Amino acid sequence: MPLPTGNEVPTVEMVSRIATMLKAMGDPVRLRILYYLRQREYTVSELVEELGCSQANVSKHLSILKASGLVEPRTDKQNRFYHVTDPVVNSVCDSVCSSIEKRQGK
Repeated sequence: MPLPTGNEVPTVEMVSRIATMLKAMGDPVRLRILYYLRQREYTVSELVEELGCSQANVSKHLSILKASGLVEPRTDKQNRFYHVTDPVVNSVCDSVCSSIEKRQGK
């Protein structure tokens, strides 16, 4: 499926895919997870410690991020290390942060 360029309106299917990705990024806990994973790989237990959330909560959010194709685990011995798999995460996060900073006059 070709991506729209310029002012073309994307197909219903493409809009649905975009909405799914943005929904996955739209939760505050998931967004914090993505910011951590932008820096380096983390295990679930490391994210639990950083976020102050329960293991079940972090696992639930990682599952949603994985289903949307934004993160993947890498297994090393008995540990699963999660990392960002889609570089668009960096672009979206940076663009939104830049926009907010401009509106706040920073």
